[in-house]
Amino acid sequence: MLTREGKNHSRIFSKLYFTEDASLSVQTLLAPGDLVAVADNGEITLLAPALQKLPERYLQVDLLKQWQEFLYWVREFFKEQGFVEIQTPGLVTCPGTEPSLDVFSTDLVLGSRREKLYLPTSPELHLKKALALGAEKIFEIKKCYRNGEVTTHHQPEFTMIEWYRAFDNLASIKKDVAELVKYLGSKMSSVNGPKAVDSFTIAQLFKRDCGFELVPETNKEQLRELATKLGVDVSSATQIDDYFFLLFLEKIESQLPTEHMTFVENYPPYQAALARLTEDGWGDRFEVYWQGLELANAFHELNDAKVQAERFKEDLAKKKAMGKEMIPLDEEFLQCLQAGMPPSGGIALGLDRLFMALTGVSKISETRLFPMK
Repeated sequence: MLTREGKNHSRIFSKLYFTEDASLSVQTLLAPGDLVAVADNGEITLLAPALQKLPERYLQVDLLKQWQEFLYWVREFFKEQGFVEIQTPGLVTCPGTEPSLDVFSTDLVLGSRREKLYLPTSPELHLKKALALGAEKIFEIKKCYRNGEVTTHHQPEFTMIEWYRAFDNLASIKKDVAELVKYLGSKMSSVNGPKAVDSFTIAQLFKRDCGFELVPETNKEQLRELATKLGVDVSSATQIDDYFFLLFLEKIESQLPTEHMTFVENYPPYQAALARLTEDGWGDRFEVYWQGLELANAFHELNDAKVQAERFKEDLAKKKAMGKEMIPLDEEFLQCLQAGMPPSGGIALGLDRLFMALTGVSKISETRLFPMK
């Protein structure tokens, strides 16, 4: 049987011993969840009493090990390709101007100096500054932050990789994506690759799934009429981007085969973001989909400072119309464009989502020990 050392018998790091006293038992001295050590001589030491139940969180050691293995091989792929890993700031003056994104902010206090700073929604602007400073093949694996959404595919804090090729275009970036996924499949056990790789332009998909001839000049009214015809609820839409997104989400993205990795290319000019336009007026960018997940967003990078400044102003006007927080522009980034950033291809890829697609994990919360609930 067991007895407890000490007069008050409190369950706080006491020693328990075997005894002949039949009135005592393990059940009366220990509680479920107590951590104990048992010596060879039968002595039992209470290491930590279970005075409270654990929070509802689940430690999946095998999955955490697989995540670490995943990050290791991602880094190895880019190092083998001759890329240099960059580290950009975790506090920035401009987190990005994408109208749909909500941000996290904080205040820098240095004596009498007060400055509002932000957690980055991506490292894009600083990596492009590095291109202007002379970098050519660079990547960063970074924690990024976007406010306002917790779903099976979204967490406010997530892990992103961005990589850039100076003096190059989207063809090389597209090849990188396919080769990265193939490489990870060859290095990691118990992962699945895509059954096929497809490429479509936005215009092809609108023709196939909506029976509509989308052109760069298609306006908001035409998209509204198409939505009405197809029975897509666009009552929440106010701008052309909204109509485009709601149509794409319901009629196109939902039709992409989950087991194929699909590149969707050439977006309307109002969806160009930080990409340059093609000669025929499309935004020269692509997105990547696999396993029902939007994995990546790639640009043939815009390096015209004047056009970029105009787009930033358009973004801020959209933010204002949507009632979102206004943010300052990164003037140093615009200075770098004016000084000369080389034509480049670049991409932002969500590593949590790529890990989910490879391993079959259905919820992004399962990829971490402490997800936001």
